This record gives sequence, C-alpha cells and structure tokens, in this order.
Amino acid sequence: MALVALIALMLGSFAGLLVGRWAVALPFAAALPAAALLAGPEAGAVGALAAVGLLAGVHLHRVVAEQYQPR
Repeated sequence: MALVALIALMLGSFAGLLVGRWAVALPFAAALPAAALLAGPEAGAVGALAAVGLLAGVHLHRVVAEQYQPR
C-alpha cells in the first residue's frame, strides 16, 4: 500500500506541474470525500495524497513560471 501511495503522490505532483492551474486541481480535491465514502478509507487516503501532490505541482509550476518570466 505504501508503494501505491508514493506512486499516487508522484503522479499527482507531475500532473499538477504539467497542468499548472488551480481551477483544475480544486474539483479533484473537492471530490475526495465522496470517493473516500464509496471506495473506503485506504483509497480515500491515496486520493488525498494524490490531491496534495497535484496542488504541490501546481504551486511548483507557478513558482518556476514566475522565476523565468520573459524579458
């Protein structure tokens, strides 16, 4: 289960880094409570880790984009 959680965190952060928008990440994070109720607490925890990774990737995308602004 730990390997699945790490993969979910990694894929979530990579997806957030590619997408780079908060508007895409927020509906995914809002759907987590319903998914946790339907799939169980373990799947909800893995989904929460994926959402955290997605939000971290979005933040990292924004930080890198602000650092390298065109002149």
